[in-house]
Amino acid sequence: MKKPLGEPKTEVAREIVSKSFVHPLLRKQTIKDTGPMIAPTNDTEQLPINWDGWPDGYIELDLSHAEFSATKQLMYHWAYTVSGGYKSGLEDPNADRWEDGKQSTRKCCGVILCTNKDCTIVVRPNTKETAFKHQLQKKCVCGARLYHEKCEIRATLWKWAGGIHYVHPGFHSHQRLTHILHITQAEESRFIEIVTANKDIGPLGLIVGVPTKNGPGESVADISDVYLNRDRVQKDRLKICGRSSQTAQALFQAFTEFSKKFPNFVIHSEFMNEVVISVQTDFMRSQLVKLDALDEAVNGTVNDAAHGWWKERQWVLIISSTYCPVLLCWVPGVMSFSNGQSTQHFKYHFIAVFQSIIREAKEKDIPVSHSMFAGVRH
Repeated sequence: MKKPLGEPKTEVAREIVSKSFVHPLLRKQTIKDTGPMIAPTNDTEQLPINWDGWPDGYIELDLSHAEFSATKQLMYHWAYTVSGGYKSGLEDPNADRWEDGKQSTRKCCGVILCTNKDCTIVVRPNTKETAFKHQLQKKCVCGARLYHEKCEIRATLWKWAGGIHYVHPGFHSHQRLTHILHITQAEESRFIEIVTANKDIGPLGLIVGVPTKNGPGESVADISDVYLNRDRVQKDRLKICGRSSQTAQALFQAFTEFSKKFPNFVIHSEFMNEVVISVQTDFMRSQLVKLDALDEAVNGTVNDAAHGWWKERQWVLIISSTYCPVLLCWVPGVMSFSNGQSTQHFKYHFIAVFQSIIREAKEKDIPVSHSMFAGVRH
């Protein structure tokens, strides 16, 4: 529901809502063609509620709480950070006027591009400072150097008793991100419709297209590029169908595909009354056998079963750790999923540990001896 606009009571708010406001850094820049945008207008009453997640231009909206929720709280595809408004302590989310409501700002983080002019990749900046710095230290997939293209757009929201007052002050000075993470309410509704009508179709079938007598039908990938990712389709599908819809056949098929995709990662598995799946990387295995004993009391392995890792309380994560003299810390040698804590469960885990020790000793051309297993205790 649209609300009549009031007069902001602070100078900053007056500047933000001014229809003629243009950020100084944008006045001298040429805006790149970024595809369809929300058309800027001076008539707030004509602005669309059909929110697409790409606000661009001069936009001012008054939304009810229901409308705000329906747009997923004005979901953004832009990378952005959120901060509070003025710290006067007078802002009230239950205020009778939006001007007195609780204020927050959304600052666009811009984009990360590379120095190769022919490269079309646009990288999403990480909103965490440390991770963002690490991003810039890497190279683009094309091999060129990455750089940050800043954006000075700061949108403002006021939360008050009647809803949300939103002001977007101008155009973004950069192109759109090529990789998006979110979907709109309309896209989510369409995805739910397709999955609900085809609960027996797996994620790949949903991406290729629902099977029909005339060939593949509608694909969830047509809804949004987000659904080109099989794992994302699987995740959102499970939210609708529930995990109970996954048959034993599908589970074993997924396990087989995973083992093929990551060979030698699953080193031992049991699927009887006791279910134990042991995993290990080459580095983990290399730490189980050392050429010489360490001086301090850190030889052998430390074994433990950790609770709270899995949804079921009786399930545990069994870990056999060994000390790494290079990293100067204990590292896992073998990790096992276990659906219980019986003697048989631990037996299967330690079979994986012993087999790993034997394999590593042979690869290092070290004779296998009983002393190698003496330090493996539960």
